Amino acid sequence: MAVSISVIIPVLHEQERINGLISQLRSQDSNCEIIVVDGDVQGLTIATISDQSVVTLTAAKGRGTQLSAGAVAATGDIILMLHADTLLPDSGLRMVADAVADGAAWGAFRLGIDAPGIMYRVIERMVDLRCKLFSLPYGDQAIFVTHPSLNQIGGIPVIPLMEDVTIVRSLTQACGSCRLLLPRVHTSARRWQQDGILRRTMKNWWLLVRYLAGASPDSLSQEYR
Repeated sequence: MAVSISVIIPVLHEQERINGLISQLRSQDSNCEIIVVDGDVQGLTIATISDQSVVTLTAAKGRGTQLSAGAVAATGDIILMLHADTLLPDSGLRMVADAVADGAAWGAFRLGIDAPGIMYRVIERMVDLRCKLFSLPYGDQAIFVTHPSLNQIGGIPVIPLMEDVTIVRSLTQACGSCRLLLPRVHTSARRWQQDGILRRTMKNWWLLVRYLAGASPDSLSQEYR
C-alpha cells in the first residue's frame, strides 16, 4: 500500500518563495499533504499562497513551535520537515517513500548549498562527515520521519531553536541512525552570504556546542538571525 506524506513548511516573510516551493512539491507528488505554518500573526506569507489545497496555519514564531503545530494537523504516514528556502532533489518525495518502505524510521538528504564556490563545497563535505559520524543532520536537509516514530519520541519539541538537533538525537536513541539519502537538497546560501561563510559556520558550531552543554534554546534563539 502506498504511503502518504505530509510536508510541513515553517515560514516567516517568505512571500517570494512559497509558491515556487509548493509547485515543486506538487510536481513530485500531486497528492502529498502540504502544511504551511506562518510565524507571522498576520499570516502575510500564507496570504500569498495560490494553491487552495494547501493547509495553512499560524503559530508563535519559532521553527519548533511552527513545526509542532503542523505535525498536530498532519495526517500523512510520513512527516517531512522542509525549510522554505530548501528545494528537494528531483523525485525527492518518492525517495523518501521508498526509504520508509525499505524500513527507514527516519532520515534526511545530504546538504547542497545553492551557490558556486569551493568553500560551499567544503561545508557540504563537512556536513556529510557530521552525518556519518554523529547521525546529526540539520533541518535544512529535509528531515523525514514516520508518524509512529515521531509519536514515539513525543512529537516535535516546542522550542524556538535547536528543534532539529533535539529531534534527531531523540530519534537516534529511539530508532537508530539516520537513513541519509545520497541526493543533495538545494538550500539557499543567503545566511552564509549575509554573514560571511566563516562567521556563519563558526556561529552555528558555537550555538550547537553551547546547546549540547545545556544552554537554553530560548536564550540561544536571541543570537540566531
